[in-house]
Amino acid sequence: MVNLDEYYLSRSLEHQPFPSACYAPFVGLSFDMNGSVSVCAFTRTKPLGRVGETPLIEMWRGERISRLREAVAADDLSYACSRCAEEIAGGNLSGSLAVGFDQFAASPSADWPTRMEFALSTACNLQCVMCSGEFSSAIRAHREGLPPLPQSYGDEFLEELDPFLPHLQQARFLGGEPFLAEINFRIWERMIDLGLQVECNVTTNGTQWTPRVQRVLEQLPFSIGISIDGTTPETVELIRSGGSYDRIMENLGHFVAYRDRHGSSLSLTFCLMIENAHEFVDYLLMAEELGCRVYVNTVRQPMRHSLYQLAPEDLQVVLAGIEAQAAAAQGSLSINSAALNEQLARLRGHLETCLGTPVEVARASVESARYQELVDTLSEPGLGESELIHLLQKASADQPAGVDAVSVLRCDAHERIVEGNHYVGLEQEEFLSAHASVLHPMLAERIGHRVDVLADRSGNGSSTRVLSFGEPGAEPAVMVTMARRGPDPWSTSRYATLLRSGGQPC
Repeated sequence: MVNLDEYYLSRSLEHQPFPSACYAPFVGLSFDMNGSVSVCAFTRTKPLGRVGETPLIEMWRGERISRLREAVAADDLSYACSRCAEEIAGGNLSGSLAVGFDQFAASPSADWPTRMEFALSTACNLQCVMCSGEFSSAIRAHREGLPPLPQSYGDEFLEELDPFLPHLQQARFLGGEPFLAEINFRIWERMIDLGLQVECNVTTNGTQWTPRVQRVLEQLPFSIGISIDGTTPETVELIRSGGSYDRIMENLGHFVAYRDRHGSSLSLTFCLMIENAHEFVDYLLMAEELGCRVYVNTVRQPMRHSLYQLAPEDLQVVLAGIEAQAAAAQGSLSINSAALNEQLARLRGHLETCLGTPVEVARASVESARYQELVDTLSEPGLGESELIHLLQKASADQPAGVDAVSVLRCDAHERIVEGNHYVGLEQEEFLSAHASVLHPMLAERIGHRVDVLADRSGNGSSTRVLSFGEPGAEPAVMVTMARRGPDPWSTSRYATLLRSGGQPC
């Protein structure tokens, strides 16, 4: 459990009205690409409802959000907020999602949310190596080879949203790439027509600077965060596949000029991972020269990109390199010195833990390799459905049940489940006619809200993952799940089986 006195001391904040380390349930609503609504991006497995099915006002004032508020007010971050609890406990104070709600904590409105987060579209022009088709239309089309996801937001949603807009202090727009999503421009146009001056916070990949973008920027107060993830063309274009380093840096100049003209906020985001750790200090120095604060996202999934999955000896090399660069940059960082020190402290702490538990680290490495081998096998081109089901049956933790241990679902073009036997313990009547995105939140309600990706592989018209579901302090349940194109007349089919049953909390 998070020590709140230490948390507030570290944030240099006085205690606020709600005795919790995160104010998201009291101030915010968050919308994802599939129409699901939660209080933030990290509580997707505790949804409040779906757009078009549950009225927004009921989501804000209903029983589900009340339960979450009660848990957070009681300092019980295990109910849905273990991600942020882990980040705070691990020392990533400025990078935790909870920090983004601090500014709204002093005067939260009981009647209306004061902050909304819109991740309404997967429209994106990049195929970032750490991303997936859930968030990027380019990845879904090209890397995964799956049909496009349906649009979940239209005229009815906008009309329902209208009475909420005047109460907002901040509207946050995520992607995909927010400046490629038509629905975002429709929201901005409504704000302009209503004469509102709501702060619009956008996290962009920096590839878009168009007359249409410039128009809304000039008419609404925008704060911009740009994700670049490197300082050289080689690194940026490796990680942000499909992007042009030269174009991104040119556009960065436009955004800096916009900030200087309007006195607005401009920050940079760095997804710290294996591929760019060697440029982390240089990135902080670049941001310092531009007068931009850096926010660090910890890449833990997919595991093959995560520093926290490196063997101890490899992590020692990476850490030594960052420390040497940090020593050389000593005195050159001001606004970003905390970001550097926090990440160094976290990596040192993780390395000490690994060196102190070599058997556990070795076991986890073997298990990870086994899961990756499984998803690679299941993703082989030309694998027929009967062969796929046979392989899943062999891998299942419930082999005596035979083919019944393997879930087979069929989805239409709207990602609605139209046929299916079961889904890893969920019965037909629980999911038939529902959107496929409800499956994992429903499972999370039963076997644990903490969901991690242990292995993944995309390509050949499919996306395959090994997922763990669990609660803090409990042995997780592990399952393999696959979304695959067709066969006709279905848009996609989904397959899953349990690889390991979860244990009881310690």
